[in-house]
Formats: sequence, structure tokens, C-alpha cells
Amino acid sequence: MRNTTRAVFAALALAFASPVFADGPGDAGPDRAAPPVRAAPLPPSAPQTARPQGRTGVIPLNDGEVTLNVPRGFAFYSAQEAYAYMQRNNAAAPSGVVLGMIAQDNADIRSPDTWATIVSYDAIGYVQPETAAGLSDTNFETQVREARRAQNRAFEGFAAAPLFEPSAPHIVWAERSAAPGTGGKDFRYEQKSMGRYGVACLTSLGSADQMDEIIATAANLQAMLSFPEGRRHNDFQPASDQVSSYSVPGLVTGVPAAAQALAEPASNGGASQTGFGGLAGWFPWIALGVVGVAVAGYMMMRRRDDDDEEEDDDDDDRRGRNSETQPKDESKPEGA
Repeated sequence: MRNTTRAVFAALALAFASPVFADGPGDAGPDRAAPPVRAAPLPPSAPQTARPQGRTGVIPLNDGEVTLNVPRGFAFYSAQEAYAYMQRNNAAAPSGVVLGMIAQDNADIRSPDTWATIVSYDAIGYVQPETAAGLSDTNFETQVREARRAQNRAFEGFAAAPLFEPSAPHIVWAERSAAPGTGGKDFRYEQKSMGRYGVACLTSLGSADQMDEIIATAANLQAMLSFPEGRRHNDFQPASDQVSSYSVPGLVTGVPAAAQALAEPASNGGASQTGFGGLAGWFPWIALGVVGVAVAGYMMMRRRDDDDEEEDDDDDDRRGRNSETQPKDESKPEGA
């Protein structure tokens, strides 16, 4: 009985196994392992904005009003990048028109640790260099502090006192725009070069720990900037050009020396003129000269009249003497 049961199980095993080994119409495929199952690739992330590319070489700005010569080691970026940089760093824009920005060519201008220099131009007219004496006023820093308060700008004091260079007229100074240790762009270094029709400005923005590097680079930045011939400070024409209402100290405070009514912009590079044109600053001297000429003319006319009267008196005296000395004609009878 036991042998019979084993025989039955063996027969059943052969019956079920036979279809597996039998040839059939199906194709078992090549004798190779199935490829491993891999996860579906992730979709690519949003592409990063490409790093902006700067320019080097000679770059005319503001319709040729100012020229930059950017050497290797530095790069010039557009005004759009300059505004974006100031916005990211919560920095006040300089007065006038922002023309662009200079940075070291190996720096990422979108990094919060990068310092850069904003380039701008302010068409305020010819600034008289003799007004620089006002920088030595004992209360000048107080004036700057009051001006910054009115401009809604932080001012913690001068990091470098204003210094005026008359040979190639420009003024430089540095100010702390935030309390020490607060971080961010708390250091501001200004260089303003005076031209015939306005002022070109280089405003370097950085942190206090970058102060030494910024000051060491300032001379190289200043050397990049120039005015073309005919628009330099010494090309000023008193008879036709506008004298600025800003003094040299006013370039620091940002406040004009006196209110001045500006007429419609003229064709001389966009500079406005007053009703007297460039004679505004010379008017007191011209008036004094006119008065002097009038007085001199009056004195000359009076002296001439006195001389004429003296000559008439002399003629009368001579005629009187001649009549007394003339001999009488005694040949005529008396009464004839």
C-alpha cells in the first residue's frame, strides 16, 4: 500500500512537470539577466541665473559726458546691476544719474560679501573751487549730520575727513553709515570729480572690515575716470556756463549753498543756466566795475568843465589888460 501511494505521487509530479519541459510556440528570449529596475530620473531644478558679465576698456558714459577706462582686474556693470546691488544692500543711491558699477573682476557682485563702486553723474554746473575753505569749519560734521537726517540716511560720523585736491579738482571722504558691529554695508567711500558742467561720482559701498582694501583701491578707481576735452573743469567759460549753486562743502552735505532758479536745460551737455547764464557769480564785480567807470567819467567831465571856465577867465583878464595898456589917439579932438 505504501509503495502504491508513492507511485501515485510520482506519476502526478511527472504529469505537472511535463508541460514545463515540453517544446511550445512561445519564445523564452535570450539567455541573459533582466536589467535592474531604476527609479525614474528627477526633473531638473530651475536653472540658476547666469553670473553677469562685466566690461573692460574705454567706456563713454552719459552721451560722452564722462569716460571710464577700466583695466584688467576690474569690470564695469550696467546701471541695472548697480541699482540691484544697492537694493540688495539697502544702500542709498548717490545724487544724479546712476551710470553703472565697478567691481573687481573675480568678485561675484551678487554675493553679500562683495564691495563695489557705483558710478554716477550729477549735472549741477561748475563748482567753484575757492569755496573749499568751508570744509575747515569747526561745525562742518554737525552740518553733515543734520543733512543726513533730513535725507533719511544713517550717519555715524566720518571714517576719513573730507579732503579737497585742487590740481585735478576732486574731493574724497569716507563715512560710517551704520553703528560698528551691525554688519552689512556700513562703510561708504566717496570720490567726486568736478567738471565743466557737473560732477562725476564714485561711491564705494562695503563693510567696515573692508575699509583698508577700499581705501587702497580708491586711487586706481579715480584714475579710471576722466572728462573729455572741452568738458573739463578748466574749460569753464564765465560768459556762458552755469555757476553751480553747490559749493565744495555742498558736495559732501548734498545741500546747495543757496536756492537758485534754474531755467530750461540748455544744449551744452544738459547743463541748466540762470537768467544771467554764467555771469551769476561775476555779477557783483561787474556792477562794481560799472559804478567805477561812471564815477571816473563824471570826474573827467567835471575837470574838463573847470578847465574851460579857467580858460574863459584868463581870456577876459587878457582882454582887460590889453585895453588898459593901449595908447590913446590924441590926434582926434575931444568930443569927435
